[in-house]
Amino acid sequence: MTKAQLLFDSNIIYKLIREQPQDAVEKLIQGTTIYLAYYELGNALWRECLLLKRISIEEAEKSLDLMYSILESMQVTSLNNETGKEVLQIAYEFNLTFYDAAYIVEAKKSGKTLATDDVKLAKVAEKSGIKILSSKTLMQ
Repeated sequence: MTKAQLLFDSNIIYKLIREQPQDAVEKLIQGTTIYLAYYELGNALWRECLLLKRISIEEAEKSLDLMYSILESMQVTSLNNETGKEVLQIAYEFNLTFYDAAYIVEAKKSGKTLATDDVKLAKVAEKSGIKILSSKTLMQ
């Protein structure tokens, strides 16, 4: 499977960049994600820095620069009115956040494999006929 056939959710993007920074670029730039990833990655760094005190603000800023430069090299899709309605329906039907449902809709629409470690999201994706790939497989 080529990376162009992968839709990366933000938790996989974050994990790859933090745990395998040398390999992350190559693994991610041919894949796709949704525009929401910009905000989710920023929020993850905010959490690491402010709430968990695992990294300094300087480290967070440096990581954000790297993450955003990688996102700029990826195909990033956004919602429109019709897609938003589909996302809302999936979120309602499967009791998912709107954010997670957006990955489901994009994976279905594009026919791509969803790369995620989110257990609930993966279960819903599989029920929806979407192929799943975990970070464990990606990091091999």
